[in-house]
Amino acid sequence: MSAKTEVSNEHIPEVLPVLPLMSTALFPMGISIVQVEDKKSLRLLQDSGVDKTIALTSARTTDVSQLTLEQLSPIGVEVRIIRIEDLGEWGKQVTIEGMKGVYLQEFVQTEPYFMAKVEYREEKSKDRGKLETIKELGETELQEKEVFAVKERIKASSLPPYVEKQALLEAERLRLISTASAEYGMVRAHIDWILSLPWVKESCVDVDIEKLEKILSEEHFGQEKVKENILQLFSVRKLKKDLKGIVLCFAGPAGTGKTSLALAIAKALGRKYVRVSVAGARDEAEIKGTRSTYTEAFPGKILGAIKEASCTNPLIMIEQIDKMATENLKGDPATAMAEALDPEKNSTFMDNYLGVPYDLSDVIFVTSAMVSDDIPATLQDLMETIEFSGFIEEEKLEIAKKFILPMLLKRHGLSGHDLRFTDGALKKVIRQYTVESGIRSLQREMENICRRCARSKASQSFTPFVVTVDNLEEYLGNPVYIPDIIPKQPEIGVAIGLAWTEAGGDLMLIEALKMKGNGQVIYTGQLGEVMKESIQAAHSYVRSKAEILGINYDDFTSHDIHIHFPSGSIPKDGPSAGVAVSLAIASVMSNKPIRNDVAMSGEVSLRGRLLPVAGVREKASAAHRVGIRHVVLPKGNEKNLLDLPEKIRKETDFVFVERIEEVLKLALIEPDQTQRSIEEILRREMGKMEKMQKGKETEGKGRGSKRKTRQ
Repeated sequence: MSAKTEVSNEHIPEVLPVLPLMSTALFPMGISIVQVEDKKSLRLLQDSGVDKTIALTSARTTDVSQLTLEQLSPIGVEVRIIRIEDLGEWGKQVTIEGMKGVYLQEFVQTEPYFMAKVEYREEKSKDRGKLETIKELGETELQEKEVFAVKERIKASSLPPYVEKQALLEAERLRLISTASAEYGMVRAHIDWILSLPWVKESCVDVDIEKLEKILSEEHFGQEKVKENILQLFSVRKLKKDLKGIVLCFAGPAGTGKTSLALAIAKALGRKYVRVSVAGARDEAEIKGTRSTYTEAFPGKILGAIKEASCTNPLIMIEQIDKMATENLKGDPATAMAEALDPEKNSTFMDNYLGVPYDLSDVIFVTSAMVSDDIPATLQDLMETIEFSGFIEEEKLEIAKKFILPMLLKRHGLSGHDLRFTDGALKKVIRQYTVESGIRSLQREMENICRRCARSKASQSFTPFVVTVDNLEEYLGNPVYIPDIIPKQPEIGVAIGLAWTEAGGDLMLIEALKMKGNGQVIYTGQLGEVMKESIQAAHSYVRSKAEILGINYDDFTSHDIHIHFPSGSIPKDGPSAGVAVSLAIASVMSNKPIRNDVAMSGEVSLRGRLLPVAGVREKASAAHRVGIRHVVLPKGNEKNLLDLPEKIRKETDFVFVERIEEVLKLALIEPDQTQRSIEEILRREMGKMEKMQKGKETEGKGRGSKRKTRQ
């Protein structure tokens, strides 16, 4: 905006080009933006240029191409051209500054555009009356009143001094801008936004650790490690009150309670709770906003959440932070987010739209992510990451009974007498209708049954629903998932492995088959590189121990071994199948069956040592779910027993071993004399016959030598 200048009467040219306006109202000392498209006006701008003065007047028609002198008002304004922007096929956009009021005395030219002799017009009261009557009645007076009211609001809003100063400057701009221009609305919206934000700091409330622990326990089942980490962090904050802001990151599969746990924290701390999603954010403007001078300017999501909370110390849940773009031509949104989260910098967070610093140091930020490794590197160091694990079946069952069912009954207008689930029915829903780490699908299936019950209750006749294992399919249809079934009896070459999955762990049957060949190892079942290497290591180890295991070493070169992992359409990878693969190979090569009541997990080194594995909680749950009560794990995983539910610990016999020989001795079944195969019996008889034949040949040679001696 240029400085206002006083123009004396003698400096006004006697003749000025005249630009007709159809709608925009402009006053002396005001700034406005107009758009022109007609040929006459475009030619006028071309000949005049920037910093030249022209006259503006109103036209009493909407068709400029048919404009006559009689349709032009004799009262106008001398203006200075500040800027001309080319809009292509839409003409040109001109920014102009009003200088002095003028009278159009006589038109001296009509082509290629209008030009007129002008006379300086004094702003007397009777002239002002004419002005108001003609460019609206009382508009100037109304604008003054509005600006005065805005300034009074600013002064009464208890803004920080630097913010109040900026807001008053913005209000002063309103006095100089035409109310009909787009800029007037932009400036007014910016002032309203400043006034809508909370600026007065809230009083700090001391953290009540006992209350926090109680609410976390009552409103969220499971995730005990997560709760303990949260209690520890806030205990430190309670003891060290000058600690900088808290930034937590909840990382884990969907439906495991990240959002609900953040809500419970807000409730326990007495803070307002606001959610913001940054999934797919590709521009830093989504975090920090755009400048208020831009057309269609907007504030960023962080200050948008502050405005929604209407306080300076809310708990803001920033969801799916791992799905933010890391680099973009329009700015890195992760870097912009770091400015908001960093406790060392966010006391002066600068939103581009707001234009003045805002203090975010009292805000508790909780972010969520599916995979912590996908979080931009610029943010990982700023946050305390807490990993969420998937729910196992026992936890899902308790959540369904204590949380989901009461909530759904209330939501559907039902009572505990109207609808009841047996434990067996809920387990069947979990096992055969949902495969997930969280509880969203479980809740959806239970909700389907609640709606059917509500539909029945709303009719004339109603019988309470009791959902059992036998009638569950009447409500939900055929099962969607068929779980793996353990072998009914011990079999040669079939080992039961355990796998970690997002859905809470599963069985992994491993099948081995021996056939005539040249010693190749074949593996199928959508295996990753790590699992392929485990198979090779297991094969090498078993081959090196052939004599100890009672295996004919030549069988490794005269037979091929095929290792297969069923459910081939599901990708499989990870360093925990080595022990089960070793057992399957040893079984098929020694013709010894494997116990069908033992499941195992562990990686095997080339020296036969069992290496610790992850996901013991989920794997043990999977074994317990199908009725397996003997689980073999590496010695290094003994400490993980504390993570298991008490019921699983009591009902399962855990065997911790250090070497593969211990597993082979435990799981391979040694056949007794009555169980030997026909092949073994034939081999023994053939051996006896060979010995007898060799004895006869030796005896015959001995008799022949005696005869020679006698001769």
